[in-house]
Amino acid sequence: MYPILLGLLVGLAIIIEKAFNLRASRIVDRKLFLNVKERLGDRDYEMAIAQVKAGATPAVAELLEEAIRNRELPEDELRELIESSGKHAVRRLERYLPTLSTIISIEPLLGLLGTVTGMIKVFKVISTQGIGRAELLAGGISEALITTAAGLSIAIPFLIFYNMYSERAESIAIELEKEVLSIFKRLKSS
Repeated sequence: MYPILLGLLVGLAIIIEKAFNLRASRIVDRKLFLNVKERLGDRDYEMAIAQVKAGATPAVAELLEEAIRNRELPEDELRELIESSGKHAVRRLERYLPTLSTIISIEPLLGLLGTVTGMIKVFKVISTQGIGRAELLAGGISEALITTAAGLSIAIPFLIFYNMYSERAESIAIELEKEVLSIFKRLKSS
């Protein structure tokens, strides 16, 4: 049960972190992007960078600052640079989701392991005491059932959160890509 409980604690920490950090309004702040585009239109690049640093999440700030600072690059090189930085920003959005996926996979297996060890105890009792002592058999049987139920009870809701956060991360990445593309167009037209 201890490994199952450890998985529960780690998974809950990830779910709470994702609930806080995977809010679209926190990552793709439309007002910030509008202000940055305005500064770029005015060719006030330093003010645009200052606004990005002050208002964007670290991954988005890094992406936008790099695009603005390298605005003189040829279009193909700048696009490649932005795509590379964008992939890094998306990886930050998906941070810890692979760990949550691993927990989802391991919890039922740990429950099954508990079932096996519980049944081994039952058969040991049967081999030494016979089948006439139900109170001795109950400990192994309850261990088997409790660990299986615990593993499944943790994995099922975690799977729901994993799918929800994966979808949210993908949706935010698409929004971010659209906004960064409009900044790229603004950089190339100014």
